[in-house]
Amino acid sequence: HTSNTLRKTGSARPITPPAEKSSAPYKAIVYINLAGGVDSFNILTPGVTKCTSLYNDYYEARGRGSGIGLKSDEILSIDVSSAGISRCSNLGVNKHLSAYKDIFDEGKGIFFANMGHLHKPVTKENWFTETKTDLFSHHTMKLESHVVDAFREGEGPGVLGRMLDILERHGHAVGATAVNSRVHIIDGSPTTGRLPDVISTNGVLKMFERSYLKGETDQQLRAFLKLLHAETDDNSGFFGNAWSQSFVDIWNKTDALVQKFRKTELATDFQLEHNTGGITSQLKLIARLISIRNERGNGINRDVFYCEMGGYDSHSKVSTVLANKLPSLNYAVATFWAEIKAQGLENSVTVVQGSEFGRTITPNSNQGSDHAWGGNYFMFGGDVKGGKLMGEYPNSFHESDPTNIGRGRLIPTTSWDALFYGLTQWMGITDQEEIDYVVPNSPNFGCNLFTDYDLFNTGQQVLNGCGGGTTVTPVTFQVPEIRLLTGEEQKKVCVLATRTTALQYGFDRSKARCYVADMKIVDSEIAIGMYDVNGYAVLNFDGGIPAGTFDGERTEMISKAASATASDFVVVGALPQSEAPSEHPSMLPSYSTMPSFHPSYSTMPSIFPSEYPSYTPSVSLSPSVTPSDTLLPSSAPSTMPSLSVLPTPAPTTSAPSMSIAPTPVPTERKIFEEEFRSRDIGYVGVAGQSFESASHPGLYNIQGSGYDIWSSTDSFHYMYLESSGDATFTALIDGLDGPHSWAKAGVMFRDSLSQHSSHYTMYLSQGNGLANQYRTCERCTTHHYGSYGSYPSVWLRVVKEGNVMRSFYRYGDSSYWTPYGAVLSMNSISSYGYYIGIAVCSHSYSGVTSLEASNIELLRTCSSSTITQLQCDQASNCESGPVSGACYKKGEVPAWEVANAVSSIFDIGSTVTSFGCDGGIPNFAIDGTTSKYSCTPSPDEPTGLIITPSHQRTSRAE
Repeated sequence: HTSNTLRKTGSARPITPPAEKSSAPYKAIVYINLAGGVDSFNILTPGVTKCTSLYNDYYEARGRGSGIGLKSDEILSIDVSSAGISRCSNLGVNKHLSAYKDIFDEGKGIFFANMGHLHKPVTKENWFTETKTDLFSHHTMKLESHVVDAFREGEGPGVLGRMLDILERHGHAVGATAVNSRVHIIDGSPTTGRLPDVISTNGVLKMFERSYLKGETDQQLRAFLKLLHAETDDNSGFFGNAWSQSFVDIWNKTDALVQKFRKTELATDFQLEHNTGGITSQLKLIARLISIRNERGNGINRDVFYCEMGGYDSHSKVSTVLANKLPSLNYAVATFWAEIKAQGLENSVTVVQGSEFGRTITPNSNQGSDHAWGGNYFMFGGDVKGGKLMGEYPNSFHESDPTNIGRGRLIPTTSWDALFYGLTQWMGITDQEEIDYVVPNSPNFGCNLFTDYDLFNTGQQVLNGCGGGTTVTPVTFQVPEIRLLTGEEQKKVCVLATRTTALQYGFDRSKARCYVADMKIVDSEIAIGMYDVNGYAVLNFDGGIPAGTFDGERTEMISKAASATASDFVVVGALPQSEAPSEHPSMLPSYSTMPSFHPSYSTMPSIFPSEYPSYTPSVSLSPSVTPSDTLLPSSAPSTMPSLSVLPTPAPTTSAPSMSIAPTPVPTERKIFEEEFRSRDIGYVGVAGQSFESASHPGLYNIQGSGYDIWSSTDSFHYMYLESSGDATFTALIDGLDGPHSWAKAGVMFRDSLSQHSSHYTMYLSQGNGLANQYRTCERCTTHHYGSYGSYPSVWLRVVKEGNVMRSFYRYGDSSYWTPYGAVLSMNSISSYGYYIGIAVCSHSYSGVTSLEASNIELLRTCSSSTITQLQCDQASNCESGPVSGACYKKGEVPAWEVANAVSSIFDIGSTVTSFGCDGGIPNFAIDGTTSKYSCTPSPDEPTGLIITPSHQRTSRAE
């Protein structure tokens, strides 16, 4: 509470020191918003001379002579021959914006055609169902254009604010300033504690120049405010302390800024008689702030500014509205551009002019235009690779045009995400995980994004996963209600598809991009009563991947395998599915139309070999845990002993076999029933291994090399399994023996098997005790939480609840788990799929670290309402019912679940099992006849049948 006791130290409160400026050169983005929805097709029109057909189309759609279209003498021609517009090589700029034409012709300006808010690429057929926002609303669409985060995945409300979050992490001093009012676009994550500045064009006063603070004599209240906000000790109330610190910091910052402002003179005269909407005074204020960039705080490396010119909501007399407002905008832009050049910063400043939406092409009855969607916008700056049109300008203004959804409301062909993707890179953010933080929805647009290479002369970044081939494969999901996949589900399906494809074809998954297109809903013919969501996974591949790499049929099967996995873990309520039914029971029922005559494609290896091997090998993400049988035995014995991970269980009659580790000492261990996989991550020097003791199940011997799990790149051995959802993973680490004090081993949760992946790990080290280390995003730096204790043997535990990670330890016979390390929210380790297991690293390329891990447990809440059947089967404390698939605590499966199922009359291959009966025989079929079913109900228990038809979709009748 703010009423907590405040204990003064007797000293004045010190100010929070401003961030130190880095060595990076200065860059700034200035965003000009034309509020109300500017009629941007009267800013950028078809040209008259070399675009006659399209101009006539435009002029006709805008009402001809009595309408709202610009006449031939009202536009200034610009060359857009490189844009590829059908039968059109020039466009026209409104004559009141001659500065736009001059900057464009100078090669410093870009027009963006038909850009706006999108959740994903949409068409005339699906835009309504695929766009989950309040289109055509001022408030909503202004918010969407500022947030640029359609599914609200980001950690801050504004796209420029999120950009500053990352730049601060890079060590840059940043500034965020809005003129006259606070706006979302420059707000970052609340966790940074950074607040944007809001400065009025009416002038900035020092604290005690305000008349209401002077008192009867000048600055009479200064002593009282200093006393009120004086320094407090550590035991004072938190909120009161935070308020006073913020007040003192703003007091100091304001007074310092005013003092610098009053010494600032600009080289360019801003004449305020051209100041409709206050745009000239706003850009003058921004120019002054840029000029004192080195005096603000300790200097600024990266700035973002926002200013707004209102009154563009032209439902009436649109030509008059633009004629009144555009001249002031034109003057302000031209003067600001001249001043930035005078400061020698033209290559360091980029200006973007936007608006919340475009307006209808067809006029209304008041010579105005109404709220629409896509619009045309402008960007300029000294480093801008200008003189061109980006995006897709309409090829027609007829109602039949593919982008026209009525009255000339055009579906945007380019998203705001595309523009801010390139701006993010220009500001110095090139790591893909960090770009995705700034523009979270950018993966949903495939290759329809702009890089800094597209937009800026100094740009060097290209779009990974583009420039090569494209494959389009069908995907289908069975869902219980009529709905399309949500945007989040679509992106997660694509994550699985790109990850699976990358693993199958052997390239980094950043070299592919994906989005789900053209979803349609039909009644399911396979799962009666359900609905099929049919769509296409569009995968774009990097130009560096050799042509001919991708086999169409194989890629289609991989996409279907990803869809099957997504049905299990991603798509809410979806039925598990596969291309063909299993010959033997699986953990979850499959849905297919016919058996497979070719090898299956799966995301998980077989746990056991097939009884009859395929003539063609199967394709999976990982090798089988147990080798498959071959059709023919070896023709002759080998002359050399084999090198195996496990010692031979019985003595050989020839030369002894060589094993990397001897049989472990017999111990009593808990048995972990899931099969682990094992691999080296990154370059390790000496190949690692892990295996379960043949004589003592539950005891794992693990050996690994590798230089470190540190910085942004890892090098270690990993014994792991793939899982999802909430989980508690526990292991006893014993006998750690390595060549370096920072040789280490422990429990690791990991997003991917990339050497740069995010992870959260609790370690025991050789000489530095316990350590909690984590990397919050791919290629980010690793963080270290302390080193504590020295234990030859210790229990380690990591808990994942939602996105929150926690770690614990206990030693000896203690039953108390001690919390240790960072309690951390990590969105990068997603609940829909991650890796979990034991990591070991020797801190040496030549040495090997070994250990024993035992008593491994993966604990979950055993409830079918909270976890899937696969998660239930993975959990050490849960087991699923063989009949219903429901999840129970281990040892609490009802008797009827394990009763022998018998043949049923329903169809060939179906079974039926009764539950809740004292005796009784289920209904069954013998040579086409049936026996009557009878049941004596058990007291206080439900009674009925579990019917499992051949298609495996279980039914329950009580």
